[in-house]
Amino acid sequence: MLKVVQVVSDTNIGGAGRYLLNYLKYFDRERFKVTVIVPEQSALIEFITQHSDVELIEAPHMADKSYDKNCVKFLKGVLKNIKPDILHTHASLSARIAGRKAKVPFIVATRHCIEPPMSKIKAAAMGFLNNLLCDYYIAVADAVAQNLYEGGIKPEKVKVIYNGVEPVKTHPVEALLLERATLGIKDNEFVFSIFARLEKVKGHRYFLKAARELKKAGYHAKFLIVGDGSLRAELEDKAKSYGIADDVIFTGYVKDTSILLGTSNVNVISSESEAMSLAILEAMSVGRPTIATLTGGNPEVIKNGVNGYLTGVGDSASLADAMIKIMENESRYIELSENAYRNYEEKFKAKFMVENIEKFYEEVTKNVH
Repeated sequence: MLKVVQVVSDTNIGGAGRYLLNYLKYFDRERFKVTVIVPEQSALIEFITQHSDVELIEAPHMADKSYDKNCVKFLKGVLKNIKPDILHTHASLSARIAGRKAKVPFIVATRHCIEPPMSKIKAAAMGFLNNLLCDYYIAVADAVAQNLYEGGIKPEKVKVIYNGVEPVKTHPVEALLLERATLGIKDNEFVFSIFARLEKVKGHRYFLKAARELKKAGYHAKFLIVGDGSLRAELEDKAKSYGIADDVIFTGYVKDTSILLGTSNVNVISSESEAMSLAILEAMSVGRPTIATLTGGNPEVIKNGVNGYLTGVGDSASLADAMIKIMENESRYIELSENAYRNYEEKFKAKFMVENIEKFYEEVTKNVH
C-alpha cells in the first residue's frame, strides 16, 4: 500500500480544493493510504472529515501562503513521522521544501493555472528551483504543460492529466421554472451565464459588451453573472451605462449554483486566461454548451461548432455572433448540448481523473515497490 500525503494551502475552496475533494471521494482505499494537510480553519476541513479513513492534519503558518519558514519546519516534522511514498502538493512551496528536507522519495505538484510569461533569466532561475524541489508535475491541460516548459520545467517531469468533475445536481422542471420566475426570466427567454469570480482576468466586461450588441441587434435574452468580487460595482455601472441593466442579473456569491446552471441555456467563459475550466466541465455534465475564449485549455475541451463555440480573447463582437448563432438555430443548440454531455461522459468525469492520478502514482514508484 502506497502512502500519499496531499497538501493544499488554500483556506477557501477553489480549483485545487475541489480537485482534492474529488480525489478523496474516488481514490482506491485498498491501494493507497492518504493523509491530507491543509491550513488551520480551512473551509475544506468539514468536507475532508467526512472521510473517516483519511488522516487530516491542520498546519499552522500555511493559510494562503506558498512559502513560510515556520510552515516548512512544521511540515518537515510531520513528513518525517509519516514517511510517505509520495508527497503531492498544490501551490505549496513550503511543502516541497519540507519534502526534500524530510527525504520523501517522490514529490509531485499539480499546476492548476497558467502563469504569466517570464523573462528568460527568471524562467531559468525558477526552473532550476522547481526542478530541484519537485520530481514530477501534473498539468491539468496540454496548455498548462506548455506553460511549465516555458517556465523551465524539464518535459520528462511533466504528466498531463485532465481535470474531472462530479456531475452537477439536476432539478425538476417545476423548480427550474420557479427559479426563472424568481429571477425575472420569462419562460421563453434565452439565458447566457458566467460562473466566475468578478475579477479582471475573467473578462466580464466583454460579456457585457456582447450583451449590448445583442440588444442593439434586436435580440431578447437574459445574462446571468454568478459570483462576487472586487469588480462588482464597476460591472453593475457598466450594465447601466450600456442600457442593459434590466437584462443582466448579478446574483452575488451562491454556494450551490446547480439550479442557476439548470436555468441557463449556455455557459460563457470570457476569460483572458484559463487552464482547465471546471465551469466548462460542470456545464457539460448537464448538457449545457459553452462559448469560450480561445485561450489556455479551453480549446482542448470546446470544439468549435461541435459542443460549443470558441471566440477570440476580448472579442465581444465574435462572442455576440456566437450567441446569435445558438439562439437562431434550435436544432444546432440541441446538437451542441448533446455533444457537450457526451464529451463529459467519455472524458471528464471525476473518477477518470482519479484513476489516471493513481496510475501515475504507481508508474513513478514501480521501481521502489
